[in-house]
Amino acid sequence: MWSKNEAKELRENFWNGFKRYCAQHHIYRKWVLTGVKIRSTQLKFYADEEKALVLFQIDHKNDFRRYEVYECFQSYRKLMAADCGDDLQWCEDYTGIGDRPVSAIYFELPGVNLYRSEDWDKIYAFFAGKMPLLEEAYWEYRDLITERLKAVR
Repeated sequence: MWSKNEAKELRENFWNGFKRYCAQHHIYRKWVLTGVKIRSTQLKFYADEEKALVLFQIDHKNDFRRYEVYECFQSYRKLMAADCGDDLQWCEDYTGIGDRPVSAIYFELPGVNLYRSEDWDKIYAFFAGKMPLLEEAYWEYRDLITERLKAVR
């Protein structure tokens, strides 16, 4: 088990390593991440002791509103699957991150560990390969989802 400071240093090294990985592989892009213009939704990289995820996370504090946003995304599920592939997963009440459920549309890489440096290149390649797919889906459907959400209010 790692001490709190050791775990923090490993996480920092991991994310700095991802920056180096991107530079070495000529991936010069600004990831959308929190620049998503759909309220309470972010594109997110996530890794822990069991898995790595690239996801749309819908985390509105009001569960009813969170479900509304998720349902809007859900209406584009077939189109997004065509764009992103069949390994895109959907979960209305995902509990694999943090202590409260979120709605998630995600890619998962199981069996990797953020704290095991020999897994890092595999995680980095996963992140760099999957995030552009979700970003493209975001840009493709953002305006449609935003308009639908305005209509529901």
